[in-house]
Amino acid sequence: MLDIIAVILSALLSAWAYTTYRSFARNIAAAKSSGIPYIITPVYLFNPAWLLLRRPAMRHLRKLPQSWTFPWLDVLTTEWGWIQRYELFRKLGTDTFLTVAPGTPGIMLWTADATVISQITTRRNDFPKPIHMYASVDIFGKNVVSTEGQVWRHHRKVVSPPFTEKNNQLVWSESLVQAQDMLKSWLGTGGNRKQTVMTVGDDAMRLSLHVISRAGFGVQLQWPGLGEDLESKIETEQTSSDQKTGTTNIDEGHTLSYTDALQALLHNLLWVMLLPRFLLNNLPIKRIQTARESYIEWGKYMSEMLQLKKAKFAAGNEAEGLDLMGALVKGAGITPESLTESPSLEKGNQPSQPNLTEQEILGNSFVFIVAGHETAANSIHFSLVYLASNPSAQRRLQTDLDTIFHGRPISEWDYERDLPKLFSGMAGAVLNEELRLVPPVVNIPKSTLPDSPQPLVLDGKKCTVPANVLVNLVTTAAHRNPNYWPTGPPSQSEDPTAPNDLEEFKPERWFTDKKTQSHNPARETNGMPMPAAEGDDLNVNTAADTSTAHFQPPRGAYVPFSEGYRACIGRRFAQVEILVVLAVVFSQYSVELAVDEWASHAEVERMDARERGAVWEKAKRRTAEKMRGLESIITLQMRREKVGLRVVRRGGERFGV
Repeated sequence: MLDIIAVILSALLSAWAYTTYRSFARNIAAAKSSGIPYIITPVYLFNPAWLLLRRPAMRHLRKLPQSWTFPWLDVLTTEWGWIQRYELFRKLGTDTFLTVAPGTPGIMLWTADATVISQITTRRNDFPKPIHMYASVDIFGKNVVSTEGQVWRHHRKVVSPPFTEKNNQLVWSESLVQAQDMLKSWLGTGGNRKQTVMTVGDDAMRLSLHVISRAGFGVQLQWPGLGEDLESKIETEQTSSDQKTGTTNIDEGHTLSYTDALQALLHNLLWVMLLPRFLLNNLPIKRIQTARESYIEWGKYMSEMLQLKKAKFAAGNEAEGLDLMGALVKGAGITPESLTESPSLEKGNQPSQPNLTEQEILGNSFVFIVAGHETAANSIHFSLVYLASNPSAQRRLQTDLDTIFHGRPISEWDYERDLPKLFSGMAGAVLNEELRLVPPVVNIPKSTLPDSPQPLVLDGKKCTVPANVLVNLVTTAAHRNPNYWPTGPPSQSEDPTAPNDLEEFKPERWFTDKKTQSHNPARETNGMPMPAAEGDDLNVNTAADTSTAHFQPPRGAYVPFSEGYRACIGRRFAQVEILVVLAVVFSQYSVELAVDEWASHAEVERMDARERGAVWEKAKRRTAEKMRGLESIITLQMRREKVGLRVVRRGGERFGV
């Protein structure tokens, strides 16, 4: 019996070895014939066994001589694009290369080349999104992020109407309110509380969540402890009464409030995304039970909101402005007649307009909430950290804000008058530079379809991307590629051995003399790129991500919101929110790195300028280390560490004066 088992196992092992060898040989042959530089790796990066064992395996592999492991070991971690950034491309002497491993698929393409990125993003049918990688965001239903082809076109047409320049005024107004409330939570209503804020990242998340909830879904949230006790209300526009939901008062039929349910869901999102429903529902682990409860509760709230919106729609009460839920209801093919008469969307019928199921409406709502608040929140958080680490850039921002607002109170700030100046001034440069250094995602994934190799021009030479290849547009590397960016020598206080200053936060680089630039100008009004629609009936906005008053990198070199048809639909929403927060904070206050780890507030007060400078340099170095340790689940975030900041009234700075 044992002999038979041994023979069977030997046969299976031999078959596996033969299949692996054949696939490896086939992949190497495809890479050789492609004309693209390639690296051979012993295992495919997304091989399930490797993903499970890579951490202990990497600890042992790192002990081997570098001559044995370079360069293949550097690309066998999913975070290598953030760890290595442009450095690996520089060492290899190429901005585009393949990695080749056994298996099917076994080939990946990595690029930091702007011309290659531009080719790939403009040829959406040749290089589609690998939607299998986005299955985890379908927890409530299919959506505009997780679909491709005609299904994506369908979702895109439904969700795009609310995202217009006109509707961003609501984002402006709500961001003004939320930014002031965030400051009150830090400084007290008098604005003079002196304490280290260790929750900047969490508070930025809260602010952005409040903005997207209000501007997109009519759910108005207030900061804990501020204003009225009521924390949230579901507004019913054009009616005489509101449906209200409190944070501490749990609605009938619920076990969590709207706010608590959503926050718990976002904190435990990875469990909901990755665990099979059977395990999510039955594992007796407290954190997983919390994830399950928040998933169910927030889904119920959104379903109730959907029914409320349908009822208003049936009554002929349509909200004006940015109303994402209303747009989704419209796109579902729901009309007042369909809600008051017999159903007309039965199986087999062909509706006269696009149709979304209720699950797809909830799926898109979920994606807007997650993507709409994480991207903006991270940029707010990291902009504050970078500015606290760079007092000279902070002072220049404040000077520019003084020029824009002339001391006007926030209540007199005006969207149409002031936003273009923010966008084209130092605030816009700060935002651009923060997104250059820390884009929302490290890699933008694309692919080639099975049996569909694609031509590509690489350094002026025609090459071929093999079929069934996962393509990675490495944003962190493209944003540091010296071929496309104004560079200077590295600062002595940063890394004097670096080849240039592209790892440093320097918003001033966006004000380089434009006569030396080669760029694609966008139409503009007072520094604001005007919406430029392409893509037949999809209304894809191809306007620049930056003001034409700033440096304009070549197409494909700066892609924080991706590019082409699949570019982020809510990018202007995020930009308006971030610029407003920067303006509110720095028009009145300065932000400094906390030095509590090395000296108390009283000790700092007794220090002379030299001693203060020394302790601040320690804080700056520690902050830089924490920024190097960012991690990504959906977006790049500071997950394990926190940077303490102190917010002081302008004129009361302790450092960098």
